[in-house]
Amino acid sequence: MEDPPSPTPLPAPTASGAPQAGRASGIYSGIHSGPRPGLDWLRLLLEFVIVVVGISLSFFLQDLREEHSMRAEEDRFLAGFARDFRADLEVLRSREALLASMSTGLRSTMDSKQREELTDKDLDRIMDAGLTYVAFAPSMATYLELRQTGASKLIRDKKLLGKIIRLYETDYALATEWDRINRDLVLQRMFPYVEEFGPGVDGRLDGSYASGYHSVFLALEHEQWFKNLLSTNAMFKDAQNSVYVRLAEKIEGMLPLLN
Repeated sequence: MEDPPSPTPLPAPTASGAPQAGRASGIYSGIHSGPRPGLDWLRLLLEFVIVVVGISLSFFLQDLREEHSMRAEEDRFLAGFARDFRADLEVLRSREALLASMSTGLRSTMDSKQREELTDKDLDRIMDAGLTYVAFAPSMATYLELRQTGASKLIRDKKLLGKIIRLYETDYALATEWDRINRDLVLQRMFPYVEEFGPGVDGRLDGSYASGYHSVFLALEHEQWFKNLLSTNAMFKDAQNSVYVRLAEKIEGMLPLLN
């Protein structure tokens, strides 16, 4: 039979009577030692940097979205002005041709040679022009929205913004003023004079003008007051037309700046 293993000797007691700690006890005491201050500060610093970067990135993305939104709104307003200006330009060009034709007809009655060649139908057209006023209704939707919403701050090109504002506040306003001047002349002076001193007319629409008013012209053409009214009417229509022409030229110069 094999001899039984010998028992492991116990560590010798110390002076106090407790056994001495072995090597394993030293290893475990190293593993379970207290926290290291250097590692904790590094962890806290890393967490702080992550939070700061996250917040900064959030603000950056928010600013980026707002900038994109503002640029989209600016483009929308500029496109709206371009659309309105093109529509106004088309109307102005048609009004220019109409006013030029009216003025030419009215002036033809003051030239003796041209007067001899005018037929009753020509006189009907001329009297229709004399008793008609022309008006221009500008497209104001985009400009009114810009003013009401305070969106002028979105337009980065302040020189362009200044030109747009001057165009509406000065040139458009001047065209509107001349519209009023011609309307007042026709309604407050031409019509009352014709109705008071001219013969009764069975006027009727003949295409684009009222026929039958040649009899009024024939009855009044030698009256100085009537001649003055026709001359003033032609002069006012010429002035109105010149305002339209200048406005159209400024609009044409503005359109390339909006693209």
